[in-house]
Order: sequence, then structure tokens, then C-alpha cells
Amino acid sequence: MLVTVILAAGKGTRMCSELPKVLHPLLGVPVLEHSLESAEALGPGQKIVVVGYAREKVIEAFQGRGITWAVQEEQLGTAHAARCGIGAIGAASPGAPPAAGADPDVLVLNGDLPALRADTLRALLAEHARPGAHVSILTCSMADPSGYGRILRDARGLVTGIVEEKDAEEATRRLREVNVGTYVFRASAFREAYARIDRQNAQGELYLTDVVVQAARGGRTVATFEVEDEREVAQVNSRAELARASEILRERMLDEYMGSGVTIDDPGSTYIEKGVRIGAGTRILPFTVIQRGVEIGAGCEVGPFTHLRPGTRLADGVSVGNFVEVKASRIGRKTKVRHLSYVGDGIVGEGVNIGAGTIFANYDGKTKSTTVVKDGAFIGSGTVLVAPVTVGARAVTGAGSVVLKNRDVGDGEVVVGVPAKALKKA
Repeated sequence: MLVTVILAAGKGTRMCSELPKVLHPLLGVPVLEHSLESAEALGPGQKIVVVGYAREKVIEAFQGRGITWAVQEEQLGTAHAARCGIGAIGAASPGAPPAAGADPDVLVLNGDLPALRADTLRALLAEHARPGAHVSILTCSMADPSGYGRILRDARGLVTGIVEEKDAEEATRRLREVNVGTYVFRASAFREAYARIDRQNAQGELYLTDVVVQAARGGRTVATFEVEDEREVAQVNSRAELARASEILRERMLDEYMGSGVTIDDPGSTYIEKGVRIGAGTRILPFTVIQRGVEIGAGCEVGPFTHLRPGTRLADGVSVGNFVEVKASRIGRKTKVRHLSYVGDGIVGEGVNIGAGTIFANYDGKTKSTTVVKDGAFIGSGTVLVAPVTVGARAVTGAGSVVLKNRDVGDGEVVVGVPAKALKKA
């Protein structure tokens, strides 16, 4: 059985925030979500997350995910955090005793490595599965290894140690191969090595790297797998690093969209959050923001300067253009919303034209209500539709009209004025 243990107990002081580091949003979801999804893709028999600072908030954010929560009451270092997680193996809840004789392989990874791919973790596990390996570590050769623990090897290339930068001599600091904070332990090997480590180091902490060293000294074979792209192991310890992680993940995600037939004119100015669905043949123009939970059909055109908020559903062939914001609305096939408009809490049919400057006035200060625009309607420029209200099929509103709430416009009707009144049947 494989057990995954994600370390997520720290506050993240460099974030300068009361919000736990792992809950900071990254492409529309918490930082921890990215690490958790990579771990879940491996199909572990048990998922354990070690929490500490503001743990109630972290637990609440991930309710219903089948996670065993382990609590690190004191922040005594990464090895102590891993011990808290491994101590929960087989437990239904934190504090319960582990199953007797449980000795699974345990993947230990940090919750602040959002760009780490599941495929890389699979490769690490494959290396660990080779005969004789009791401990395996993920490494990376970096152009600038500053801040990372350095990997020490003997003449045969076997790992003999990991030295944290604060404890390293100058010659060791010049080494480029580093430890990136992801490990696989046989549970018994971890427990055995953990019993021999201490806090005699620059930070006075129990280092997880020291567990690896003690395992090697105890005759355990330490295997490694090296990540080729160092951006994949970019950590998030500050807001600047959070922004860099966002850039890495967005580039990867936009490449996937383009590979599936979506045109993105300028990836550098396009912001799309995790979990957005976009159909083939759709074109995304520059300076577009598409948030989590949006679905876009095939053959659409979105942008430039468009903001699609959660709950938006665009059917095939929809065109949404300059300075348009759409929120929690369904827009039907071949409908056009081209200029300077806000569509909030709307249900818009097929073949509708929403004129420039149209506003769906969905909020009265207390309640958000729905506006319905049926198939083939023509909404004139500058129209304000005050929800709740319905505009019928093939109906027309004159430029500058204000359609008041509950003053529905019938099928084929033409309304003009402030407030809008019927002019004649179309």
C-alpha cells in the first residue's frame, strides 16, 4: 500500500499574512490543492495531511476529500512533521493508534510545491520500487541552488548525506544538485532512522534530511530520481514565489489548451484559472481573465479585455468582446455580447444581440435576481435590465431603455424609454 503524507503545518511567515501559506489562492484554488491533486493521482491507500498553524481553516477548506488529518502541535522541524504524519498511518482520525504492523511505502511531500507533476512522483516511486531501496529522494540540479540542501555522494554515486545550506561549508555550497523536499520511505526505515536524529544544527530543528542521512549510515539504500526542469520544483514561500508559480502553471495549462485546439493569441496577457473548460476552435484574445468554474463551448470568441467570472457557461459560437463582464450566467448559441456590458445572473437564449453598454442590474442591495433574455431578442445599446425581468423571444429594447423589474417584455414586443414602455409589435 502507498500512503501519501503532505506537510502543510507551517504559517509561512514570508507571506506576511495571517492566512496559512497553503491556503493562499493559486489559479483559483489554494496552494495545497495542487499538491493534493498530484498525490491523489497516484491512487494512495491513505492520504494524510499534517497541519498545525490555523489548522481549523485548512481542515475546513478540504472537507469531504477523504483526508486523514495529523496535527503537529509544536513546529519542531520537517522530520517531526513527517513523524506526525507517519504516526497516523492506518488511523481514521488524528491521535488514533496506527494499524499494528503497518509498514507501507510513504510518499512525503511539501504542500508548497504546486508545480510538481504526478508523472514525476510516479517516476520517483518507480525508482523506489527497485530492489533494495528503503529511502528515495527527489533531486534537481539547479543553476542557482541557493537556499536548498545539497546532495552529497560518494565515488560510486551513492547518496551519503544531505547538508542544509545554513550548515554547509563553502565547498558544499558550490554543489548544484539539491534536495527538493520530496521523499519515499519504507515506514519502518523512517521510524528507525528518526530515532537517531537530533536538533544539533543551525536552526535547532529536526531535519527530514537527517533522517535520510541516518538511513544511509544504517546501511539502508538511498535511491534518487532527478527532475530535469527546475521550475517544476519551485517552492512557494513568499508572494513573489506565489506569482512565479502562477506563471509556471499558467504556461503549462495554456499549452494544454492550445494542444487541444484552442487559439490563445497572447498567452502572456491571458489569465485562466484552474478547472476552466474550453471547446476546440475557440479563440481567446489578449487581456482576458477567465475564473475557475467557467465553461466555454466550441467555436467561441472571447476578448480582448473580457472578464468571465465563476458560474459562466458559454454555448458554442458565442462571442464576448471588449470590456464585457459575465458572472453566473448562461449564454446560448451564437449570441453576441460585444462591447462594454455586464451580464450577471442571466439566462440568455440563442441568437441574441446584446448591444454596447447593456447592464443586467441583478442586485438591489439585498438580493441577487435573474434576468432572462429569450431566443432572437435584440437588446439596444445602453439598455438597463432590472432583475427579476424577462425579455421575450425576438423582442427589441430601444437604445437607452430601462426595463424595470417584473415589467416583462413579451415575445416580439418593442419597448423604449425610461421606464421602458411598449411601442408596437415587431
